[in-house]
Amino acid sequence: MNKKDIIRLSATKIIAEEGFYKTRVQAIADDAEIAVGTVYIYFKDKDDILDYIFESQHIRIIAFIEELEKKNIPPLEKIKRILKYHFEELKNNPNLARVLSQEGGGSIESKLNGMKDDSFGVPEIFHRMLDESKKNGEIRDIDTEIFAPIIFFVGRETAYLLQVKGKGDRYYTAFEELITFIINGIKK
Repeated sequence: MNKKDIIRLSATKIIAEEGFYKTRVQAIADDAEIAVGTVYIYFKDKDDILDYIFESQHIRIIAFIEELEKKNIPPLEKIKRILKYHFEELKNNPNLARVLSQEGGGSIESKLNGMKDDSFGVPEIFHRMLDESKKNGEIRDIDTEIFAPIIFFVGRETAYLLQVKGKGDRYYTAFEELITFIINGIKK
């Protein structure tokens, strides 16, 4: 693993524990077992590190979606698979779940002024898939533009709550119930 990703993993751990504003770059460097100056070779500041955490997750989910798009499966099934993938990522990476949820909130204005979010683009992909499902008669007549981000963020927040509340052992059941709830709620 390269140093930039070692820093990302350490930053994810420290930010999940301390919160972004309380996290010091020195603590990230200490956890990564590197000099603080090395952090600044790769990142200009703490905000840049946080952006990289979000960007890395975004790249992973987009790569998964691109591979899924190559398959000849109904759009509603693609949405289910994307949600499962995203939930599994967050289940397997509780620190990432915390950081994405805690630090991914806020206004659109704050996101446009620097803070990236792994959700940029994904709700739009869900929107397109929901439109296609609606056109194919798979789902009822819903406002797909509104439901797309709702589906995405409900999943993220559920993963976060399960991690924070220490209910990881019930994670898979809750996740399956949520997927069923979402899909049954929009199916015809």
